Amino acid sequence: MYTIESYKQPFWAKSGNFTRGRDPLGIQNSSIAVYSTLLPGMTNLTLRLRYYGFYLWLLDKYHQLPEADIFKQNYIGQYTFIRRAELILAYLMKNKFPNEQSVIGSNFAESHIQQNTNIGYYDIELGADKTKTTEKGSVYWDYTSGALGQYYAGSLINMNLINIKENFFERTEEKGKELAEAYGVSISENCSQLLLKRIKEGKLYSNDFDILEDIALNQNVVNTPEGDFYIKMLLNNDGGKGKTALDAISEQRKESIKLFLWIIQNTKEYKMWENMPQLSYLMCTISKKEEVSEATYGWYYYYLNEVTHHSLETIFWGLLVEMEFGNYSLQQFLNEITEKVVQNFKLKKVILKDYIEQLNTEPSNVSDNLGDISNAVKKNLSVEGICYGITTLLHLYKDNIPNAKEISDYAVNHFLNTKNGNVIDVFERYIRKNQELEFKEFIKKIIQTILNEHIAVAYKKMGDGEKNLLKFLIEDNYLVHIETMEPNFTSPRLKTLFNFTRDLDLVNDKEQLTITGETILEQLNNVEV
Repeated sequence: MYTIESYKQPFWAKSGNFTRGRDPLGIQNSSIAVYSTLLPGMTNLTLRLRYYGFYLWLLDKYHQLPEADIFKQNYIGQYTFIRRAELILAYLMKNKFPNEQSVIGSNFAESHIQQNTNIGYYDIELGADKTKTTEKGSVYWDYTSGALGQYYAGSLINMNLINIKENFFERTEEKGKELAEAYGVSISENCSQLLLKRIKEGKLYSNDFDILEDIALNQNVVNTPEGDFYIKMLLNNDGGKGKTALDAISEQRKESIKLFLWIIQNTKEYKMWENMPQLSYLMCTISKKEEVSEATYGWYYYYLNEVTHHSLETIFWGLLVEMEFGNYSLQQFLNEITEKVVQNFKLKKVILKDYIEQLNTEPSNVSDNLGDISNAVKKNLSVEGICYGITTLLHLYKDNIPNAKEISDYAVNHFLNTKNGNVIDVFERYIRKNQELEFKEFIKKIIQTILNEHIAVAYKKMGDGEKNLLKFLIEDNYLVHIETMEPNFTSPRLKTLFNFTRDLDLVNDKEQLTITGETILEQLNNVEV
């Protein structure tokens, strides 16, 4: 961490090999940790539920292969087995259901769709198998163990469906075996045998697709053993990894699904489910913690972290824009930007604590605050953006600090309190301990702290092996602008949750609850969650 005095000497020779990073202040992991706790067993990349059953069935069939089979000679053989199956499924979906989304290898399948016309079949071996000499981009998926290894394995492990042993994927003996068998019920024997045959041959023919349609990702699995397993899996508790500090097993995924379905049922606005965190925030500002579910409070906590981070990133964005305008020494920059910001606030001398007390007595409208930030960023109004970021941060502090103990208790109970960027820590470091400062000094302090944070985070990441993520340099005590990065938000897996509800026919294509969805929600409302 730097001080003005410590950066008298140049520390970088030239602005080379810089990489764009999405988290310039190193604070977003606290948000990611929250939504990982709220929706375990799914990620932003595990977007189709039937892949879970597909992979478990594949691993079960792989386990049944003779020991002398070429695919069982080493773990690369297993990866080849899985990769060929993934590509076969991609060709099936692209030929039979070309409008379906989130299909692994779909871009490759689309670009090679004429291969069957040209040579009479799809060359699965050529398009899927990966060796040490395979050129990047020449196969459907570059990651060696396919999308199973890169995207889905973590979620399958979290759900206690698979293990990894000596680089091999293995289904678990209980839940993994149960899902493999349930998926097997959904596909015909002809489909099963043909798929295994095509994996072994490494070729796929156009007249195979009707038989293989049973494995399509959009097959209706409602009221089947497979569909019933998915429902049970998603509505089960969060497992041993979801155990809280109070030694209870969390049910926040189940509670989140209930909240998600309730929002769809009770709101008419299109895609209102995307606003689940914001709605939870609003609920918790007018309700006591004990009046809402643990997951609703969790989504409140997530949104509070998100907007806090967005405020800080907006300030940093404004500082980077200002750096582009001229050649500043570090001290000159701090003084000039502080003066511009203070003038924009149009304040006489006031202590930060007194300024906070003068803010609206009613809770602030976070949407309006974010709208102001968005408009400033779009119009490249850097100083206004910095001011909106500071104002939003102070409003969040005033509105939520009375609940600091409850917020802290939730974070501690779910092991979130140690994450860098957690909102209680931000409130403490940026605001509470500076309350006695004159407002101008507070502005200067927050600017300097944000610059400190970026330098420290960028160097730590470079020390961990990442490329240079610095957005500015200090050379001979002068600031050198590298890149301006706009503030952003994390993606809390709600798209995945929506896709899962669609795959299970809980929500229809008009984003309304189906009869099945209404039944599930009614069941959840009738049990204590």
